[in-house]
Amino acid sequence: MKRLSIKARVTFWYTLLVALIALLAAGALFWSAQRMMDNYYEEALVGTTQLALNDVRMEDGQLEIDRNLDDLPSVRVSLYTQSGDLIYGKWRFDLPFEENVIRPATERSGERWYVLDTRMSFPDAEDIWLRCYISADAAANLHDMSATLLMALLPALVVVAGVGGYFIARRAFRPVTRIAHTAESIIDGKDLQKRIGLQGARDELYRLSKVFDDMLDRLEHSFERERRFTSDASHELRTPVAAILAQADFALSDLANAEDREEALRDIRLRAGQMSTLIGRLLALTRMDAGQTRVEMERIDLADIAEVAAMQVEEGAAARGMTVECAAFGPVWAMCDQTMLTQALLNLAENAVKYGREGGHIRIAARAEGETARLIVEDDGPGIAPDALPHIFERFYQGDRSRNAGGAGLGLSLVQLIAKLHGGKVEAESTPGVGSRFTIILPLAQEQQNA
Repeated sequence: MKRLSIKARVTFWYTLLVALIALLAAGALFWSAQRMMDNYYEEALVGTTQLALNDVRMEDGQLEIDRNLDDLPSVRVSLYTQSGDLIYGKWRFDLPFEENVIRPATERSGERWYVLDTRMSFPDAEDIWLRCYISADAAANLHDMSATLLMALLPALVVVAGVGGYFIARRAFRPVTRIAHTAESIIDGKDLQKRIGLQGARDELYRLSKVFDDMLDRLEHSFERERRFTSDASHELRTPVAAILAQADFALSDLANAEDREEALRDIRLRAGQMSTLIGRLLALTRMDAGQTRVEMERIDLADIAEVAAMQVEEGAAARGMTVECAAFGPVWAMCDQTMLTQALLNLAENAVKYGREGGHIRIAARAEGETARLIVEDDGPGIAPDALPHIFERFYQGDRSRNAGGAGLGLSLVQLIAKLHGGKVEAESTPGVGSRFTIILPLAQEQQNA
């Protein structure tokens, strides 16, 4: 049975159930018909016995019968002496008398009857026996006919049930077959654009196909993102590797003097540092996507994180003539992983230093707003073009300014993912020629909400 398909098993059990129900129904019908016949025989025998008792009497030692008892419908009547001698009617049975009991009896010819004996007592006369009997062949014929009909119809019913069950199961499992064929075609052809697209009743199978299509949408999106991610990562790594190889070849050539070699080594170190940063961010994003990053939540004052980020970018900002302001309106309590959130805020601050206006101003703030905690980084740089703003959180997306600064387009993606891991989000606002603002929005700690 386990080797059969679900369709075959459903058909089998459906057929078995229908056959069982038909068998029970036939049995109940046969039993009901038998009871009706038994009631009919009992009523006929008892009724005829009462009529006969009213019409049979003893006058001056002579038996008197007021009517011809053979004219009574369906039931026959015989009268016997106490010793068993026939005095009226026909002799049919060599059967001892048993008062008020309906019994089956069989004639020598094989004909079957039901018999009811009644004792009649008369003053100053011998008792006589009144025997009423009715043919049981009708009941026997009904029994035989029912059995024959049942034996003839049951196989036909099983066949009809089997065929009907097969078509019902086939129709019911048609969506499952469609799902299986779609999955097989995707496996064979590796075409994730195929969909089931099941229409009709919104039943369990419709919901299954809808979930399957949604899964395929996510898989297609994920594969496309991974393909693009791999392509972009390869491209970004190829550039510094090529530069490192070129500078190394130049440093090893006979054309390079000591000053040129030193310059080549500094460039190699710079490119290697860029590669190290890129690889670190790639690993961080990969681990976060795979759910392998452990987020250790603790109650942290975001004002402290803002101050740390401001101090770490002061040197780089000063090199470009920029000032850094820390406006931490604390305490601003939030449940977060301090290391990860510090890294996210530092990425935003470093971007402000890298892309901001020379001699400009950077503001790093932490504040509570409603039921949210906010970390804000503002600059007064050239801003971001409106057509580029919706794409800046995409991995490896680079606007013109980021390419000029040597970025890889992963920092903002990392910030966004860290914010999501904390149950928050990151927002970006920018006006060309005025500056940009990035805000990490997190849930405020419960105790501060209730304060």
